[in-house]
Amino acid sequence: MQQFDFNNSRYAKLFSSKDNINFLRTFLNKDGVIHTNYTWYKTQGKKASMPTPSDIDGVASFSVKSRKLEAAPLMHLRAPLGDAPEMDASGIEMYTGSIPDFIGYKWTENARQRQYKKEIFEQFGNDTDLIQAWVRDVVQVGVNSAEATLTNLTAQLMTKASMSWKGMGEGIQMFLQKIEAFPEKNRLKAGTKAWTDPECKILTQMRKIEDKYRDDRGGYEGALVWKMTRKMYRETFLENAEVKEWYKNWCIAKRIAYTETMSVIDEDFTKTLADMTGLSPIEIVVEKERNKTVSTDTFVQGWDNKYVVLCPATDPVQYRWTPIIDQKVQQDFGAKNIDVNWASVVDGLVTVGNYAMDNGQFREWQTKVMMSACPVLNDFMNHCIIDTSQAG
Repeated sequence: MQQFDFNNSRYAKLFSSKDNINFLRTFLNKDGVIHTNYTWYKTQGKKASMPTPSDIDGVASFSVKSRKLEAAPLMHLRAPLGDAPEMDASGIEMYTGSIPDFIGYKWTENARQRQYKKEIFEQFGNDTDLIQAWVRDVVQVGVNSAEATLTNLTAQLMTKASMSWKGMGEGIQMFLQKIEAFPEKNRLKAGTKAWTDPECKILTQMRKIEDKYRDDRGGYEGALVWKMTRKMYRETFLENAEVKEWYKNWCIAKRIAYTETMSVIDEDFTKTLADMTGLSPIEIVVEKERNKTVSTDTFVQGWDNKYVVLCPATDPVQYRWTPIIDQKVQQDFGAKNIDVNWASVVDGLVTVGNYAMDNGQFREWQTKVMMSACPVLNDFMNHCIIDTSQAG
């Protein structure tokens, strides 16, 4: 008589849905089971509170509205009980799009592999190693892929006002969406000189761009932020002669030790920004993803280093989402010989599906990680993209 029953192990319950429908979801959502390894996208926005509904073809379409910022006008003097002028409701622009579907690599365990794990469990009665290996090598990898995808899409959207999945992954290759309503006057050039030009006065040009941004919005005084990649910040911005001169003068004023050969230290320079009248804070973007296609395995960036963004200091994006259609269709019309366990992770943006199905005369187990979500640009009318490689 066997001492340990593999079919009642925690590992087996992850794939048996009929009697343990909540086991997978409860397990994966315990603190410390799934980790966030791609965090930048979370600093740029939050998940929409409600899902985007899908049509009969499974397409989830959304719309985003934005209005150009303006400084609030002075109030109107009136006689007692006098009425107010009607508020101007013009100037609202909108763009539409649809939420794309993504899926990670499928993991499969055949009957022979399962038999080996069964024998190990029945010998030792411990499935901890089996579960940890599955979480680490299967689920966590899928979650990493999903969050890297959101990171890349967010970087693309914020610097191009569009998103494309051409040359990405092994699935469908297509252009995803473009913000047709994005104002072309919000696509700016560097100024008098490209930022890489040794004679470029980056701080002066940034001040002019920001001053014009505010003037174009009626003297708007709300909080703004500059965003640039770490490579741009360290290799171009901090090495600029005007920046170094400003930093030196700041050190002298603050009685901080400084030599002509000393490099500008990132942390120190952020302190100078608080003293720099007319220039908003700089936020550093750290973003890079692995892109594995049929023929290549490389690293990519959604945010080209040459682009710098100036925008309101609020969340620039929101993550729109819709429930994975596979789950609803499987529950209503799935084959009787297929059992599926479902779990939502990453605040509901990512879905894990564990399948148990027949493959010929033997049973087979699979894990798929899926996502129907993408970023939208909230305040696109007030989002400026600066190409620092182009003078003008």
